[in-house]
Amino acid sequence: MHFFKFTTTKKGLVTSTEPLTGMKTTTKMIGGVEVQVREQAGATGEIKFGFTAIKPEQAAQMELSVGDELPLTLTDKPVTDSDGNAIPNLFWAH
Repeated sequence: MHFFKFTTTKKGLVTSTEPLTGMKTTTKMIGGVEVQVREQAGATGEIKFGFTAIKPEQAAQMELSVGDELPLTLTDKPVTDSDGNAIPNLFWAH
């Protein structure tokens, strides 16, 4: 797994199955609102994302850059929102 970002609250670590390089930005309509989204350019397969819960104190001590390899494994269990709905393409990683 490759480091992608920390969540805004620093309580989670988001990783990807491939390093996210060569990103391009496009505009998409989401819920009637134009939103700038980043897309992977030149990916070798479908990129999946992993989520790992961490403590904000741990995040503060980690010195990570986008693309750094991490010793995490992606599970088949999808991450769900507070209503129990699966978040597309986001799985628990540990």
